[in-house]
Amino acid sequence: MDVCSSILEIPSDTGYWLVRADGGKYYDDFFLNNFIAVSDNEITLEMISKYNQGSLVGITTDFFKDIYSKEYSGWTAQQIAHAVSRTQKFIVEMKVGDLILVPSRNSKDFLIGIITSDVFEIAEEEITSKVEVKYAINPFFKRRRVQWLKEISRGEISEKLYWILSAHQTIFNLEENKENINQLLAPVYIQDGLCHGTIKISKKEGLNANEWYDLYSIIKKQSENTQEEIIVKSNVQSPGLIEFVTENPVTVFSITMVLSAVVWGEINIAGIKVKGILPYFQAHRKGKIEIEKGKKELAIMDEDKKAKQLENERAQFELEKDREIWETKKIEAEAERLRHKLQISNFDAGRVFEGQTQMDNQDVQDADES
Repeated sequence: MDVCSSILEIPSDTGYWLVRADGGKYYDDFFLNNFIAVSDNEITLEMISKYNQGSLVGITTDFFKDIYSKEYSGWTAQQIAHAVSRTQKFIVEMKVGDLILVPSRNSKDFLIGIITSDVFEIAEEEITSKVEVKYAINPFFKRRRVQWLKEISRGEISEKLYWILSAHQTIFNLEENKENINQLLAPVYIQDGLCHGTIKISKKEGLNANEWYDLYSIIKKQSENTQEEIIVKSNVQSPGLIEFVTENPVTVFSITMVLSAVVWGEINIAGIKVKGILPYFQAHRKGKIEIEKGKKELAIMDEDKKAKQLENERAQFELEKDREIWETKKIEAEAERLRHKLQISNFDAGRVFEGQTQMDNQDVQDADES
């Protein structure tokens, strides 16, 4: 089975953005109608395109400052600078395939989604003609369609993302925190040629030296089985997340799953079931290599020596197989002990939106373009 087919792969050029919903006021509208939006309706896409010779590509900051100064002549330089920043990011810098994080009121929850359209504009009638609903309707015209993937609770995000709770910009780039966002999407993922796996340790008292030693011993043994160097990232104290990074997905699978109690059973990652990956690769790959090596060496021996050699090698192979099974069982038992003691679990954050479809944003854009 192709291991990589069951792992989320995130493109290297993915952008990461936080978009506020006016303090969470329009959180429900963004979610239910699959979009994000930016303010300042007086600055239209037609106006921008006209000023820039019919294109939205390559628009500079000075260009935006110029049209904002004309449309909002009563604004201060600081107000214009902030408006230019959010509009330029929304229209020029964002792109299809980028990931979006939207906080709710008081940042209790966060939506995570992926941009699925270029920027477009709706007419005012599309807003004023809406039937009465129980949530606040966003009044902004300039929009992008978004497919929402998950809703994450505040307690599930990394401490390294806590700074966004006090930041006041409407839109800002989260590129420097991309790994903290990626691990919210899936417990195992690939990006830039590296596979990442994350487990969660919930023991409140913190880990002592012996517990760290036992944990790293299992990690070391599992990485030695695949002969891959692995990087371990962790917080200084627990509870928290531990991340494993290496080029080989099998190594990440083996460590992540054996520590979170799913390696010997059946797991489900990104909707695809994986069964017994670690024992399959370890036993069958090693057995095949040893048998092929034996065939080449036996080709130059006489018949009597061949039979005796083959019998010895079969016995040796069975012995190694039994030893490997014993070592595997020993690791499994130690992992189970640590799992209960340190309260280790597979880190699969949030609530996945199953089968969600875009609602009417596509129709709105098509109508505007026709």
